[in-house]
Amino acid sequence: MRYLARGGTLRKLYLDAELLLAAPEIVHFEFGALPVGRMYLRGALKAPIVVSFRGYDLNVVGLEDRQYYGDVWVQATAVHLLGEDLWKRAQKRGCPSQLLHALIPPAIDADFFTPGDREECAIVGTEARPLRILSVGRLDWRKGYEYALEAVRALIDRGIVCEYHIVGDGEFHTATAYARYQLGLTKAVTLLGALPPAEVRDEMRWADVMLHAAVSEGFCNVVLEGQAMRLSVVCTNAGGLSENVVDGETGLIVTPREPTALANAMERLAGDPKLRARLGTAGRERVLERFRLADQVAAFRLLYERVLKARAVDGFGAERLSLENDAAR
Repeated sequence: MRYLARGGTLRKLYLDAELLLAAPEIVHFEFGALPVGRMYLRGALKAPIVVSFRGYDLNVVGLEDRQYYGDVWVQATAVHLLGEDLWKRAQKRGCPSQLLHALIPPAIDADFFTPGDREECAIVGTEARPLRILSVGRLDWRKGYEYALEAVRALIDRGIVCEYHIVGDGEFHTATAYARYQLGLTKAVTLLGALPPAEVRDEMRWADVMLHAAVSEGFCNVVLEGQAMRLSVVCTNAGGLSENVVDGETGLIVTPREPTALANAMERLAGDPKLRARLGTAGRERVLERFRLADQVAAFRLLYERVLKARAVDGFGAERLSLENDAAR
């Protein structure tokens, strides 16, 4: 089987030329906005097209145009989405419910993301041992860093000593740094910038809690990585996060844009080491059970096989592919 996947590093002209020369049996666009204006390739190549939607493409791109993905919905043979929330969002943006689609979440290399010798401390939030909080992700308004910083400020005002590390870079770096200054958090909050994976893993081994205050989210790999590291998670229910984290089992979930709720959840974890341990253990077990690389590969193979079987057919009956139900068949 030959298929060609591209993530957006080539300009349209060169990408289209490469596709035509490669003559793939399947074209898989890894991000939803890439095939816009390119769906003529289905006819030119006589090959089915699969399109992945991962969050930003449905939550942000083309919102002002109700027909932005119109040609994609008509011409795509199948779509791949990370979870149920994105599938519902795709339908709200015009995707027909009968279009062949696969719900395949991210997968985590749990052999790399291991807790190792991460310190487990019973008492945290004191001068002797501050509560260690970690966020990882682009410095972007969608990640809700202003609410995370307000939550840390609230914890400190309650007498809970915190150290908050933020890993990531982006266009909101200056705004995040200024918010840290305005809130009087320059000593408590460290902006580490972008780090290589091994150093991100080291930060996860340092932390007690992973904080993800997003206001818009697709699924979020880094929260899965945190769970694989046996970190208790505090996050919002934005987008697909409720499919990622099980509230009360692998983390604590609150409503977006509510820093007090974020602070309350972290205060609860600071004072309850057994809860932190229980959430962390359950989080790693869930990643090992539901978000394995081998299962993801099997699910994509199943999707491609069904796409090839359907390539000569113009219409498709309703069909849902799910990682947990179909990959093992």
